[in-house]
Amino acid sequence: MLTTFLPLLLLLLLPSRALCSQEASDGPRNLYMLQISYFPDYSQVLHQGNASLGGLPTHVLKGQDSNITILQLHPLQEPESWALTERRVQLYLQDFHDLVLLVHHERGVAFPLTIRCFLGCELLPESSRAHVFFEVAVNGTSFVSFQPETASWVAGPQANSRVVTYTLKQLNAYNRTRYQLQEFLQDTCVQYVQEHITTKKSKGSQTGRPYTSLVLGVLVGSFIIAGVAVGIFLCTGGRC
Repeated sequence: MLTTFLPLLLLLLLPSRALCSQEASDGPRNLYMLQISYFPDYSQVLHQGNASLGGLPTHVLKGQDSNITILQLHPLQEPESWALTERRVQLYLQDFHDLVLLVHHERGVAFPLTIRCFLGCELLPESSRAHVFFEVAVNGTSFVSFQPETASWVAGPQANSRVVTYTLKQLNAYNRTRYQLQEFLQDTCVQYVQEHITTKKSKGSQTGRPYTSLVLGVLVGSFIIAGVAVGIFLCTGGRC
């Protein structure tokens, strides 16, 4: 079922507390992305999310059901490219909601339900290695997280074992949710932060790779969100 999902180009951000967490002489050295999907009942879903690069908010997403607003706060993509990104985000969010409705009718889902995905990378000031992460929480409780050293997913300390077992099986079964995610976090994410720092030092020079590539890299993160949703919804009905 995972492989049937249309990819999401989610561009999401971290709350203000995190934007200030890596202050250095040249400013924050990080890239953060966040998506929160809240289902008060089977017929409604509220989406909220955003992204920041080097402490600079770059994108924001919010809305209810199919009425979603997706904004890039700076002209990182050309209008035609950005229009395509918007359509893909809208399509993914609709599919995400449709999945919840389908499984609710087939097996039953306990509402309200909140899925939170937080990912990114940080260049630590006194270390040659970057800190990279992808964390998923359900209803405020740690659910699963990604271990970049082994390119594998592990359970959260308080997660329901039956649901987690099924979800981990799905997430650890695909190269896209393991090795491509590992590459995005350890290589692509870190390189963009480094290039952002270089660009700031060169006073606005537009050298470096296009931001479009960074947007495409977030495809990996969206695939994880879909995988977690499938694991939760299918197991809620007791049919893992």
